[in-house]
Amino acid sequence: MKGYLGKKIWWSFIGIFLLMLIFFPFLAKAEKGIKLLVSPEMFELEVKRGEEFFEKIKIHNKSEVPVPIEVSITNFGAQEETGTITFFEEPILREGEEDISYNPRKWIEIENPNFILDPSETEEVRLKINIPENAEPGGKYAVVLFKPRLSSYYFKEGQPRAIPVIGVLFLFSVEVEGLERLEGPLTVVEFNIPENLHLKRLENFVANIAGLFTEVRAAEEEMFSIVETSHLPFTLRIKNNDIFHIKPEGKLLISTNNGKIVGETKIQKTTILPGKIRKFPVEFKPNLPEKFERYLPAAISNFISKNLLFGKYQAHLFLTIENDIIEKNIEFWAFPWKTTLSTVFISLLLLFVLIKYRKRIKSAVKVLVRK
Repeated sequence: MKGYLGKKIWWSFIGIFLLMLIFFPFLAKAEKGIKLLVSPEMFELEVKRGEEFFEKIKIHNKSEVPVPIEVSITNFGAQEETGTITFFEEPILREGEEDISYNPRKWIEIENPNFILDPSETEEVRLKINIPENAEPGGKYAVVLFKPRLSSYYFKEGQPRAIPVIGVLFLFSVEVEGLERLEGPLTVVEFNIPENLHLKRLENFVANIAGLFTEVRAAEEEMFSIVETSHLPFTLRIKNNDIFHIKPEGKLLISTNNGKIVGETKIQKTTILPGKIRKFPVEFKPNLPEKFERYLPAAISNFISKNLLFGKYQAHLFLTIENDIIEKNIEFWAFPWKTTLSTVFISLLLLFVLIKYRKRIKSAVKVLVRK
């Protein structure tokens, strides 16, 4: 009897082991998640009314499980300041206009909108694009979305189900004969150093002193912009006044009063949709000699960099869009007062010690020299 029970238990273990071998690989693959890649990620197309053409998008399944895909199209816009993409199905109709004339979602036709991607497989999605005869001039924006249609067995029970949706942007610029593009479409709405970095009490003190010697005190804030740190996040906001999207880029140079460049920050090319204001992150740090970066500890290099600027400086902004260059300049003073006071205090302390104990120091030096 004991031998029979032992064999029964043994065979039960073997059965469980075989079931795990069969089902565990599938469960492990399902838990690794869905990974999809598309190419290209964006189309920028200059088109004309009545034009018809074809485009292709390749989607690759890097997952270890088959993925059913549904392809759809929607319009998109961008939020003010951040440029975050927002999707919307139908634009608001305006009186006397047809939907298709300014609805790019309806300009794109998907030839194969539903398919299954096997692991490591690539599918080519074909698109037919028709620009209507009455298409509104300017920038029109749509996105082709690839949505995995996953059943419940793709997910672990009780866990959140995150389904990745990947999109390809279409930026149409509808050119109309006789319509010229706007000259100087870019406006710098704001370019300054954030208020929280200003030494306001010191600025007010300097402004009041200056006011004793002059009757005109307009633009005091610009005259006496004083900051403590040399690491400066400038505020830069740009508006696109055109009906087409623009892609400005540029650089920020910081120079001394005599024109010596102390540092440069590149401003990456960024898309701004029509009528939108976009905020650009511009972080400035002074350039340190290569030897400092190579041999000094990072903490010391960072400290020196933060306190490097002292005195009056110029911030030069250069923005480029196609063949146009826009320049803006502001002045500011750098006064790292904490480091300055610490340096002055230590210097005075050393001077006091040298004066008070100069005789003992001389005697000690003589002894060391004799030895």
